[in-house]
Amino acid sequence: MRTMTADLRTGPTPEWATVTVDDSATWIHKAVADIRRAPLCCLVYGSAFTLVSWALVGLVLYSGLGAALLPLASGFMLVASMGAVPLHVISRGHERGESITVPEAIRRSRPSLPGLAIVGVALTLVLLTWIMLAMLLFGMFYGGQPMTMGYFAVEVLSSPQAAPFLAVGTLVGAVMATVAFALAALAIPLLVDKPDTLPAHAMAVSIEAVARQPGVMIGWGATVGFITVAGMIPAFLGLAVTVPLAGHASWHAYRALLPQGA
Repeated sequence: MRTMTADLRTGPTPEWATVTVDDSATWIHKAVADIRRAPLCCLVYGSAFTLVSWALVGLVLYSGLGAALLPLASGFMLVASMGAVPLHVISRGHERGESITVPEAIRRSRPSLPGLAIVGVALTLVLLTWIMLAMLLFGMFYGGQPMTMGYFAVEVLSSPQAAPFLAVGTLVGAVMATVAFALAALAIPLLVDKPDTLPAHAMAVSIEAVARQPGVMIGWGATVGFITVAGMIPAFLGLAVTVPLAGHASWHAYRALLPQGA
């Protein structure tokens, strides 16, 4: 059976390991162990996501585009994987018996930046597409109504078309999230692990992983999404914990699927 990586000829054919849905619990347990080894480091790094989220919410509300908060929050999950790069470096260091600080992890991430930038551009395009679709859906269901938070909360959610609007929006968002996850799930940790890998090859490997084991990978993506949403609900405070948890767990998922890299 031909594969995407073989067709593109951008790099060696990956040597896949077999994983099951139950393995995701192991990845989370290993992530918890990583956090316990460097709790303050993880808390400080995760807290930065909380602060950035507050700043973005304040900017959106100040701009009078409160109704855009929902798609923007969904979009956050599309690109948040890029912020896990230092966490991947820390997890790799723990595998080697090293204790790495965030500044050191950022320094060690530098060789991967050119390739990661290409993946970041791809994810940004997905994010912009999702925001445009969200605005289009809003216009289709509610015409030229104002996009303030007050209007959204009072009029939109209580209107007769609220249910189909939210249903269609959720479906479109799920499709976009699947696309982003397929592009980045293994591409980002692979580029951290092997900086010389071509970005196209890294993304092809990631897509191939989802195509080979869709049940396991989509289930894992849903788990990461749930962890992230759980951190966003209490005024984004939980991101201080859930971002490091998801970041470390994603590294261990990569290691389980590709023990030798690609």
